[in-house]
Amino acid sequence: MDLSKTKLIMIKATVSLVLIITIVFTNAVVAMATVTPHSVNTSSAMTKYITDLTQLGREGRLRENPNFENETARLIKVLVEGGVRQPVIVDQSGEIQNTIVEQLAIRIAKGTAPATLLDKKILKLETAVLFSNARSRTEAESVVNAIVDEAIASKGQTILFTDELTSLVGANTANTKLLSGISEGKIAIIGGSSIAAYDNQIESKTEIAAYFVGISVNTISATSAVSEDNQKVERREFRGDNVSPDMRDMLANDTSGGKKRIDVIIQTKNADDPSLKAIMGAAKVKLTDRIAKTNTIVANLPLSAINELSQSGTINYMSPDRKMERMITGSEEVTTGTNVVRNQPAVGATPAYTLDGTNIGIAVIDSGLFAAHNAFKNGSNVSRVAYSQSFISGDTSTADPYGHGTHVAGLALSNAAIDSGAYRGVAINAKLINLRVLNQNGNGTTASLLAALAWINTNYSAYSIKVVNISLGTPAIDAYYNDPVCNAVYGLTIKGIVVVAAAGNVGKNFITGQKLYGGIHSPGNEPSAITVGASDTKGTDARNDDSIATFSSRGPTRSFYRDSAGVKHYDNIIKPDLVAPGNKMISAAGISNLLASMQPTLKPTALDFAGDNDDMMYMSGTSMSSPVVAGAVALLLQVNPNLTPDMVKLMLQYSAQPLTGFNMLEQGAGELNVEGAVRLAKMTRQDLVFNSSVAVGTTTMATGATLPTPSSSLSGITVNWSQGIVTDHYYAKGTSLISKYQRMYDPGWSFDDSAFIDNGTTITPNSIYTTTDVIGGRNVLTSNGTAIGNGSIFMSSGVLVGDGVLVGDGVLVGDGVLVGDGVLVGDGVLVGDSVLLGDDTVAMQ
Repeated sequence: MDLSKTKLIMIKATVSLVLIITIVFTNAVVAMATVTPHSVNTSSAMTKYITDLTQLGREGRLRENPNFENETARLIKVLVEGGVRQPVIVDQSGEIQNTIVEQLAIRIAKGTAPATLLDKKILKLETAVLFSNARSRTEAESVVNAIVDEAIASKGQTILFTDELTSLVGANTANTKLLSGISEGKIAIIGGSSIAAYDNQIESKTEIAAYFVGISVNTISATSAVSEDNQKVERREFRGDNVSPDMRDMLANDTSGGKKRIDVIIQTKNADDPSLKAIMGAAKVKLTDRIAKTNTIVANLPLSAINELSQSGTINYMSPDRKMERMITGSEEVTTGTNVVRNQPAVGATPAYTLDGTNIGIAVIDSGLFAAHNAFKNGSNVSRVAYSQSFISGDTSTADPYGHGTHVAGLALSNAAIDSGAYRGVAINAKLINLRVLNQNGNGTTASLLAALAWINTNYSAYSIKVVNISLGTPAIDAYYNDPVCNAVYGLTIKGIVVVAAAGNVGKNFITGQKLYGGIHSPGNEPSAITVGASDTKGTDARNDDSIATFSSRGPTRSFYRDSAGVKHYDNIIKPDLVAPGNKMISAAGISNLLASMQPTLKPTALDFAGDNDDMMYMSGTSMSSPVVAGAVALLLQVNPNLTPDMVKLMLQYSAQPLTGFNMLEQGAGELNVEGAVRLAKMTRQDLVFNSSVAVGTTTMATGATLPTPSSSLSGITVNWSQGIVTDHYYAKGTSLISKYQRMYDPGWSFDDSAFIDNGTTITPNSIYTTTDVIGGRNVLTSNGTAIGNGSIFMSSGVLVGDGVLVGDGVLVGDGVLVGDGVLVGDGVLVGDSVLLGDDTVAMQ
């Protein structure tokens, strides 16, 4: 293949890396060869491992991208010319091929492709799913052979696309049936490959190269044509049906003949598209709002319009404008170790300072704020409320008649003045941005939350917003890459904003007391968010008696999408990320708030101070845990403003204390330890802006810094650090997580991008994304109170990966019942979010 000098340089720099990856993969396949092969059902293989891109194009599920016109034209030219040689799209990292092939699928679907291609369908072989599920080399080959046979049987109507061509026909993994089909002109394929892999494993092998022609991607022009933020957004794709499962159920159970009207959120491809507007008009769809200047709109429509919009090719995803609910269920400063790090000594040219969140803006999206409360003033009695706005239709007040938002904000930002500092928050001098989305009864809509998130996306710089707290949510139904709220949260992390979300309060059946799993709420199911569960401190500062609050929602995430065959594919991500105190927490009380009037025990006499501006009250729930973590995040960013959202998450998880007897689906990496996290932030370089330009493996440790002792002394108790993180279906550990840069720390990435290679027995890092000295683990463990990875197996991570089906009919392996589809438990009782009084333990007062 004729490559420019620049590309030749890139080959030399990456060829050794690719060879290592090839060896690892080959060895993994050889190691699997002893496993007994299983017979392969052709139809199930096609359903499980194949995606029909052409059909997705007809359904309007693919995105047009004009930046690859030249590459798409060259791909079409090779296919139209026919012959033995098949096209291979080659780029530096192997990330763009899918986009280019989708452009061809869109043209076929629209009828704008050459006539000889219009009757073709492009089937994508999902190699990543195949390799993670196959239990042996023989089984993997059997699946590929079955798919090849099916393609050959279509008699030229199928073009098979694989974005990892070298794993099928490379020098070390040649598939004779596939090559035979190509040589005999019985099958057409489109391959994808990185530059180094193509040159090393295909073009340099005469017997293989004869079947392929490389199409190099002009990555420079592509990069200049698309902003960095947009490129990151393109990493996330909508999948499956473009109508949410609950809307499909509404349609299936409709008795109104399609006349019933509902409020919906539509993530359009282009909200200004005249075709979309015409369809909406004809179908009697009423546009009620547009979320800022985005392509997400709010509408009211009859059920009869659902299918028409779905098939129009103008929308990406449509879901109900779901109702949101608050998540309700002393001394957080001492319990979390915040008091230990308040006074920071002078180091070199940096003078001594108070670690209190100064100059950091925390946006609290909630039920409003009693802004006159003294908790929100600084040492000079000046308000720290920098901005307030209501996003509730018809209600411009930013006050808090419900009482939830004031309490939440106090846990993150309450100052030191009240009752001699007994009820201080974490970031006691941070700026507060009050965004109201819940009404006087504690209810709200997805649309109002989306509007608040869009406002932050536009105005974060003006108010120094670096942290967002969301102590509310809705049952997680849509897979996170389809969920409009998750996508909005993801958009903020691209900007470097840390989003902290409450896990939810569906951790038990409140009638039987039985543990429940799978109740993580949206947007807590979003991988890039820091999802927080609740711990119970038992009313003491010491942490040796801490446990997980019974109401705290447990993972895995059960949001899902349905494929074209109607099969559900669950996200099944390990959440929460960590836990923080959330039982019987004392914080600021809103004046004359509904919650206190409904439950007078929340505001006992001891907390009713002279004058309303100092009153405090109790609340419980993951709503209370989340702002404690949000305050901690502000401290980390005050110490080191260059930290990315995932570097912050890393430090919180790595320093967290694993609680003995609780599993990762209950506590993530463990309980918040502010002292340890601050130490990690201080040892991290501040002379480097961390982003995608930083090479994997670059040292993150400041000059002269040494690896920290992985424990903290809090209230006289030695607290062990987890020394690791939880990712999507796995966990990872090792000092390289804190001493070397990993690709998953880039803004807009998340720990589910850690790219571990799973051979069914062990997992190893993909060295393109993660340094090889990071140690991965496969199982969900119950902790023994020491570092992550120690303890007993609660369940195999193999239950989480694959096709998303858990063991049995909704029953989770271990000690609990899986919440069906995120909302309804086994006995038919609908679980709500209110846990006003919390667990029955001693209260801090």
